[in-house]
Amino acid sequence: METENVKFDSWCIVELFGHNVLAGKVTEQVICGQAYVRIDVPKTSKCPAFTRYQLPTSIYGMTPVEEDYACRMAEQIQAQPVTSYAHNQVISELIREKLQEMAKKSLVEI
Repeated sequence: METENVKFDSWCIVELFGHNVLAGKVTEQVICGQAYVRIDVPKTSKCPAFTRYQLPTSIYGMTPVEEDYACRMAEQIQAQPVTSYAHNQVISELIREKLQEMAKKSLVEI
């Protein structure tokens, strides 16, 4: 029996471990030699469209659905992308640490 190398490309409801659910266009993508499931969550009334990459081992279940159904479920689920406030907080911490290192270094040189 010959097997075909068919790439997965479907609208789905994706159940993730940790009781998280996403709805969107699901495809496969290899990043740095590792296969990931790419979930493109559509824009909703409260959130912009975003992409989430998941390792296949973190997926509990996946149900193929029609595009309209997936978009309506995305509206109901209201999943959120990583928010910028977290990035700003981390960047502020890194800057603060770097400034402290620079201050200590300049005191040592004096």
